[in-house]
Amino acid sequence: MPEADASIAKLAELFRSHPAWVSAAGILRGRAASAVYFSQHPGEPWQLVSDEGATRLRPGPAPSPDFAFRFTPASIDRLAAVEGGVGAFAVELFSLIVETDPELQVGFRIIAPFHRLARRGYFALLLAGGHELLAFGAARGVRTLSDLRRLVKRLRANEPASWEVAP
Repeated sequence: MPEADASIAKLAELFRSHPAWVSAAGILRGRAASAVYFSQHPGEPWQLVSDEGATRLRPGPAPSPDFAFRFTPASIDRLAAVEGGVGAFAVELFSLIVETDPELQVGFRIIAPFHRLARRGYFALLLAGGHELLAFGAARGVRTLSDLRRLVKRLRANEPASWEVAP
């Protein structure tokens, strides 16, 4: 069973109480879940699940995850400093995903097919990000639903990352 530390506790609290995640939890449907890993605990799986309108971070592998994330303590600090709603939080998360500094970068992989992401409410969640998130995507070539579909297909083609596998 994975061992929690201060960074993991901070991320769990962030997902539980940050206004952006409280809003996001109300948008997601069904069994929305992500596999979560931490740089300081290689190979130890956690799960982020949508549970009765709340988002919970729990130890153990995620059931049928839609995404896989790997957080560093510094990336968690950056996310905890975000003020604002879904758009501000999403822009910071996506900025950390494309970050090149390994101390800040959030590892990311799409696992679920496009139709499952749509059914579970993730695209409604992107729309809830508003103009700020749409501008972020447009600046990176994602302007239409077709662009988004291509991006999901490309990112989904990736094999599991090294951080998803126990050492």
